[in-house]
Parts: sequence; C-alpha cells; structure tokens
Amino acid sequence: MITVATLLWTPNGRSLPFSRMYDESWVAKLLNGFARNLSHEFRFVLFTDRERDLPGCIEQRRISADRPDYSTCIEPFGLGVPMILCGLDTVVTGDCDALAASCFTRKTIGLPRDPYAPHRACNGVCLVPAGFESVANLHRGENDMEWVRKFPHSFIDDEFPGEVLSYKGDVEGKCLGSAKVVYFHGRKKPHELSHLSWIKEHWR
Repeated sequence: MITVATLLWTPNGRSLPFSRMYDESWVAKLLNGFARNLSHEFRFVLFTDRERDLPGCIEQRRISADRPDYSTCIEPFGLGVPMILCGLDTVVTGDCDALAASCFTRKTIGLPRDPYAPHRACNGVCLVPAGFESVANLHRGENDMEWVRKFPHSFIDDEFPGEVLSYKGDVEGKCLGSAKVVYFHGRKKPHELSHLSWIKEHWR
C-alpha cells in the first residue's frame, strides 16, 4: 500500500507569513485530492504537533520537535515505506497511479527539478521508495531541501514529463497540460486563486 504523507503544525516564530494559514481544511482537501486520483487503497499520514479533529482514516503522528520548522519536513522519511510526500499547499489534478507505482520499483528518491535552477532538485513533491529511513535518522536540523539533495535521487520531470509541476514556475499564466500534481511554494497559495477553474475543480 502506498503512503501519502504531509505535515501540519501551529505557526510559530519560525513560520514565514506565506505558511501561516494552514489548518485542518487543507489536510482534508489534500486527502480528497488523492482519494479522487488514486485507484488503489492508500494510507494517509499527517505529522502534526497536536491531535487534530480530522476523519479517522487519517493517521496522525506527533512531530518530535518542540518548535517545528521547515526542516521538520524531513521527519516523514522515517516511515521507511513507499511514500508520496508533499506539502499541504499541493493540488492533485489527475491520475496519480503511475507516480504511486513508481515508489515500489524505484531505487532513488524522485524529486522535481528546481523550477528556477533546473540542474538541481527541489522537494516540492517527493516520490520515496522503501528503505530511505536514513534521510530522517541522520538529519540534525539541516535545511530540508538541501538535505534531501544529498541523497541518491532522480528527476521526476525526466521520468514523468509535465506531470508534477510548480505553480509559479510552470503553471501560472499557462494551462495545466498533463499535470497530475501541482505544488506551491512561497507566496501565492490555492486559497488566493479560487477564481481559477482548475482550482475550483481540484482543490476541494
């Protein structure tokens, strides 16, 4: 069974302004997006700083850090299972079966190319095979994106062209094309784009 993992914590002094709006409704929308676009049963795991009022089908795991920050996004790697790891600011727009299936056969972590520096990876969405617990176990608070780049990885863009896209780098002002997952980063989030038809359709 594929695991889908994400994180939610109460904003603190380490939280930037563009990530202070997340709440349980974002978790539900992400779950719903994968439920509509994965044909097989999946496990949905939320790493959180406290118990949340969410459907029982969501497995809640307590974040280990007393004051979570963005480096906490490394923690789900400790599950050590085939996993799609993404942020709450992710919109699932199409059939994710092939992306999920790749997590059972791949030898390296699948990462998108950085939309602003395509020679290197970013961690907007991670396709993770089993056996990569060391990403979490060896982590000592390093920047999450720089840390995950240190481990063997391949580019999702090369394996699944046009299927995992950055909103700002690939989609804004353009059409979705064959996108299956659109990840957001920095400013501009789905709740600010409710006028877009594809947001209305897929982020609910």
